[in-house]
Amino acid sequence: MSTTMTHTGAAASPSNGTTGRQTRFIDAIAFEWIKVSSVRSTWWTLFAAAFITIGTGALGGGGADPGDTAEIVLKDIFVGLPIGQLAICLFGALAATSEYGTGSIRSTFTAVPKRPRLLAAKALVVCAVSLVTGLLISFGTYTAGSLSLGAAVPHPALSDGAVLRVVVGGGCYLGVLGVFALVMGLVLRASAGAITACICLTFILPLTFHALSDIGVLLLKWWPTEAGQRILDLVPATRYLAPLPGLGWFAACTLVALIGAISRVSRRDA
Repeated sequence: MSTTMTHTGAAASPSNGTTGRQTRFIDAIAFEWIKVSSVRSTWWTLFAAAFITIGTGALGGGGADPGDTAEIVLKDIFVGLPIGQLAICLFGALAATSEYGTGSIRSTFTAVPKRPRLLAAKALVVCAVSLVTGLLISFGTYTAGSLSLGAAVPHPALSDGAVLRVVVGGGCYLGVLGVFALVMGLVLRASAGAITACICLTFILPLTFHALSDIGVLLLKWWPTEAGQRILDLVPATRYLAPLPGLGWFAACTLVALIGAISRVSRRDA
């Protein structure tokens, strides 16, 4: 498989040469990786997310009180994770909408005519990048926050299974969130709309639910992104889903939405 470059420097469509060989799934993955890795904004966005989230974690750890419990200390350390969420949402949405904005999506569909195969490859690449970035952010935030804790402040240790679950789970949550944002981009095909939808679904609506008493608690319990964030609870809250089932519910909802988005994109014009 050879790859040509457009005048903008971005990766164009993979060529099958003169053999007429059908593009394989591994070719589609390589194609999507080239597109993602060749865009500078991808790395700047993810670097900014890591820098701000880890820096905020250090500040949060430094501000922890000696009288706090380990649960509160860990929440102080991960207080900047919502910033990481925004960057991951931006990355996932732009992975879909940038091609629609430039019109290069037509070349992409020409290179890989089987759209489900192409979009599955795109989702896999976005998930992998979001997951690796999320894990680096999560472990980096925990490390920076732990190093900034005072001597008298309780230190949440990774040897505690619940603490390890929070740190690893935070990265996994961001990995699923990247695919969730990709779905928004595939459905709306516009960067502003997809990013706005992600912010509304991840931040604004959950805040609204908090003001709705009993019905709000029920909505928060089953709202996919809120259920996924339960993985960050060191001590599970009885009124919400448990941490692992919550993350599983978020992943399942995202997978169903992805399948629906792939089906929709496959049936409509580029």
